[in-house]
Amino acid sequence: MREAQRHLAQWGLAPVAALMAQEASDKLGVPVTIDVMRPLQAFDAGGRARAMAQIVEAMAMAKEAGVDLDKAAQIVNFAPEGGTM
Repeated sequence: MREAQRHLAQWGLAPVAALMAQEASDKLGVPVTIDVMRPLQAFDAGGRARAMAQIVEAMAMAKEAGVDLDKAAQIVNFAPEGGTM
């Protein structure tokens, strides 16, 4: 169900919302944005929390094993080159 809602919002509602925002911006003379994706994030709160717990656990295990966390984060695009975790 969550994927169906996300697809509807991304492929059906977002383009219409962008057109509406552009029209409102033109008529009101100020930038207007209509975000149809952010409300869907509430459905993902549990999934994001579980993912973060897994990341923290994996980082702890990697650190314990002597893995360079900055290099590992860089490899998976979690940190910019030369950046630190």
